[in-house]
Amino acid sequence: MLLQKVTQNKIRVSYAFSSTTSYVPIYHFGKVVGTLLIETEQELPERTTMLAVHILNIYANQLGLLYKSRLDPLTELLNRQTFDKKVIEIVSGNGFLLPRNDNNKKRRWYLAIADIDNFKNINDNYGHVIGDEVILLVARLLKNNFRIEDYVFRYGGEEFAMLFQAKTEADAHVALNRLRLNVAQYPFPQIGKLTISIGFLELVSIDTVSSIVNQADLALYYSKNTGRNRVTSYSELEVNNEPKIDNSIELF
Repeated sequence: MLLQKVTQNKIRVSYAFSSTTSYVPIYHFGKVVGTLLIETEQELPERTTMLAVHILNIYANQLGLLYKSRLDPLTELLNRQTFDKKVIEIVSGNGFLLPRNDNNKKRRWYLAIADIDNFKNINDNYGHVIGDEVILLVARLLKNNFRIEDYVFRYGGEEFAMLFQAKTEADAHVALNRLRLNVAQYPFPQIGKLTISIGFLELVSIDTVSSIVNQADLALYYSKNTGRNRVTSYSELEVNNEPKIDNSIELF
């Protein structure tokens, strides 16, 4: 309600008892994204409030630039550089957990890496424009599948990374399998159906980002090499004595 009033009236001033409150809007590309409340004994001069507007616009533009620097330009998912920083935050114990009503058991962080199956065929048969459209649509499906407190990244090319929370590995597997099914059932324009393969693990110890990603990749490669369109946990590889995995790049 306050933002609507500021939007309609630009700078709004209200009086109560012996104080004056000025509501100065914060604009970003013509849209009000916040407001600054200034309480004074006397009403501020117009020159002062207009100066505040200009300073806040610079502030909002700076925040906008910082935000854009964290995003992949095609999908507007978080980018690879942001991924590295967020993994370090989580494994060092600084990952932020929003409170939830069902939080009767501590939730854990999981990393999943998903890859579009046979993506080279899409580029070869339909062109890179359609390939980019497929990446964009898969990105939206991934983002819609997770909660606001989880993180979805474009890791590179047709590969995505997800940092998300679940109470158990079984719950994490269910969530990722639901995502896999949502992608497999989605009618992609031009190409029809496609699938993704996923590998994941729980983030349980302080380790290098490359080591953690390598473990998720091993699980992903296992999904690829055992038929694609499936979800594999890194712990499953340990149960199976870590069978030999082909780490070569998929070309078909």
